[in-house]
Amino acid sequence: MSLLKDLNPEVRQLLDADMENYPNTTKAIIDNLQSAYVVGDLTVGSATTLLSYADKVDMKFDTPYQDSFVLKLYEVFGR
Repeated sequence: MSLLKDLNPEVRQLLDADMENYPNTTKAIIDNLQSAYVVGDLTVGSATTLLSYADKVDMKFDTPYQDSFVLKLYEVFGR
């Protein structure tokens, strides 16, 4: 079971939209998501890009630790 299916739909739309301009990078992130079973399996680059997309869609994070990279990343996957 990959993380790709749990990805926030708004974040997924931005990822898919970047496919035209950045096909290699986007494919690498999608491949990483398909092979990842837990958040810790993601590369730092993929995780950083996903959090950047989450910021672009003004995703609200419920974590009391707003600077927590890992907790925000979990929320991008609805966890």
